[in-house]
Amino acid sequence: MWQARPLLTLLVVLCVLSQTLATILSCYRQPRDSKWRFENLLELLVLGQILVCSLLPGQVYGYDALRIIFFTALALSAAIVGVLNRRLSPLLVVMASSLTLPIMVTFADRAFMHLFVFEMLFLLIRSIRISLLRYTEFRTGLSALSIKNAIDSLHTGVVFCEPNGFILLANAQMQRLMVMLSGKVCRNGNHFYEMLKSADVKPGCEKTELDRQIVYLQPDGSAWMFTRTELRVKRKMYIQITAIDITGRWKLTADLRQQDDRLRQISEELSKTIANLHILSHEKEQQAVKMRAHDILGERLALLLRSIGSERALDYDLLRSLTHGLIDDLKAAPKEPSPRDELDNLRLVFGSIGVGIELVGVLPADITKAKLFVDIAREAISNAVKHGFATQIRIDMDESSSTSRMRISNNGHPPSDAIKEGGGLSGIRKKAEPFDGIVNVNAYPHFVLTIDLPVC
Repeated sequence: MWQARPLLTLLVVLCVLSQTLATILSCYRQPRDSKWRFENLLELLVLGQILVCSLLPGQVYGYDALRIIFFTALALSAAIVGVLNRRLSPLLVVMASSLTLPIMVTFADRAFMHLFVFEMLFLLIRSIRISLLRYTEFRTGLSALSIKNAIDSLHTGVVFCEPNGFILLANAQMQRLMVMLSGKVCRNGNHFYEMLKSADVKPGCEKTELDRQIVYLQPDGSAWMFTRTELRVKRKMYIQITAIDITGRWKLTADLRQQDDRLRQISEELSKTIANLHILSHEKEQQAVKMRAHDILGERLALLLRSIGSERALDYDLLRSLTHGLIDDLKAAPKEPSPRDELDNLRLVFGSIGVGIELVGVLPADITKAKLFVDIAREAISNAVKHGFATQIRIDMDESSSTSRMRISNNGHPPSDAIKEGGGLSGIRKKAEPFDGIVNVNAYPHFVLTIDLPVC
């Protein structure tokens, strides 16, 4: 009917536009394999079919010969597409078979128009569905464009080039770094890396190294590490240059270096302080010797002056007794302090520099073992202050029927690496060996030194 002809024309136009869009989107894909090329060919055949159908409405009225030609081409193209396209083959084969029916029944007008409208609606729906599928493939599928967009979204700079330096792919971040370093986008990867090695860059960019890799400090305060690696893909060599943002790591490394320098300076100051403490202790011993000589000489001189100042005759026997053995008394060693007194002296000396020493328990009854414990405690306290920066040291001493034990712990920093025994710990072990002593060291969470001596 003539009232339906505008609707039929609109249907044909929409069908042509929709299938054209589907064909363009299909052909826009990179031909990954023969299957994609075959699908593109099918879409072209469907577009040709729709173009043939678009000519039919203007030709079918009054032109039986043209009607037969176009209708036969329509049926054949529908049959070809229906057979080749596996997804839609059942429907298209049925449609193609149905469209051959009017030819065999002398082209019944009413049946032809119904089938024609049905096919145009079917092809319109199909083309819309194909367009949506292709759009989804572009959004989620893997293609050259999607790979480039994904690499451009990386914060890491990436360049892939051939062995001669010809750049195959460079993401946006690497291009920005090229501009920041050289003022332009480099076209040769080898030349760019040689420029990085030679530090031929813009003023304000500072070259340094970290873990034997090239690092550039940018004017904006960021730090970038550049690495070059060789890749082999299907017996072909490629070169990859990457730029990694290590700004946070670089700042942390700089802070650690400053802290390490500060700790080294503090360690040197503590070593000097402990050396001075030992000097003061030696001077204290010398002062004690001087005081003892002063006391001995003062005592005998006082008796001598008193004898001279008396009105009685000078008693030569008294003079002889005062001078007899004077040299031997001066040479005699002063009374040696007890091991406990030495520990108390250590506590007072180190307490003067803010190091608290807590003594718990009693020393062994054997004076030799007690002196050994004092020597080990002196060495352990010095090491704890110099190397661990300890401010609190606890010495636990206990003696049972079978073992004499001393346990020394501190609140110093644990060692960053595995303990390598040097002069201090090796010396302690050698001192304990003659007594069949057992020395145990535990570094975590706090440094603990334990010495066990068997009781004979």
